[in-house]
Amino acid sequence: MSKIIAFSSSEQSLLDQCRSHLALHHPPLATLLRTKIEDLELLASIVGRSSSLASDLGLTQQGRSLGTLAQKLTNQGIEEVVNLPVKASLGRSFTVAKLHLFGFLLKIPSLSSFCPRILDCYHAILFTLMAEDLYISIIAESNGGEPWAQQATAELLHMWEARGNAQAELFAPALKQLWEVRHSLVPVLGTLMGTVELLQLSLRLPARWSEFLTLRGHDIQVVHALNEFLFSLSYEQLASLQKTMEEKGLKTVSREQANSLLTLHPDHSLEGSDEHELSAIRLYRSFLRRNDLARLRRDTDRIGPHRTLEQQLLLFLWNEGMS
Repeated sequence: MSKIIAFSSSEQSLLDQCRSHLALHHPPLATLLRTKIEDLELLASIVGRSSSLASDLGLTQQGRSLGTLAQKLTNQGIEEVVNLPVKASLGRSFTVAKLHLFGFLLKIPSLSSFCPRILDCYHAILFTLMAEDLYISIIAESNGGEPWAQQATAELLHMWEARGNAQAELFAPALKQLWEVRHSLVPVLGTLMGTVELLQLSLRLPARWSEFLTLRGHDIQVVHALNEFLFSLSYEQLASLQKTMEEKGLKTVSREQANSLLTLHPDHSLEGSDEHELSAIRLYRSFLRRNDLARLRRDTDRIGPHRTLEQQLLLFLWNEGMS
């Protein structure tokens, strides 16, 4: 057993203030909020009561430890839910429910003055989910012996055991910043200068991106992953667009023209069709779809990016930290 803290001190303080405000202005919503908080605290206690990932239940001669679990994760289908430990499955449900709680608060107009703080909490939880997905995808493509696979496994097991935020802060700010300025930094597709070169000339990106692009920007896998991230089009869609542009003698096209040339429905965009959604949600959806495509290419040995930009960046940052 391990104690799972449902809310950090800052989250609890924010929730208390929101509930007090609603008690004065919208008592039914205050009651609903209290119920949601109590449900989450109950779910956290259930996750905590689940068997520890490191505890040996005495069911096998080999015994059970974090080491044996790490070995199992790299040898079995970690991306298949039936192979996940109960604590991991329940814990993820807890994190998703917590995300929905803060999403609920964002929809209440009378809480607009609290919105920046609510949004900070929402983003932190969302990127925690992304970190978990990232670790799983990294482990799934490893043989278990790589240093970065061992680090991903250690981070993932820590997250499952304690439901901590792991290392989301290592990569999340950089991804969020590039995502939010991608339209202005690379406004058109098919420029004579490649996307890597355009980004390297930008003064609006932090030094971390400059270093990453300088050291890894020559890798065609990174370039393809970067293009998918920036344009919300798959490698296959971009290849089809390039062919169409050549046939029509077009040097550059806007994003809107690209969708028209490809006759794409708005839902075909990797980030989804709702432009009014939170930017972080669109980024997360794009990541999940790009991650599925990358896994399919790896499994079928197809050309195109076999890792998402998020994977490439995290592995780069880990490698820099190890060197």
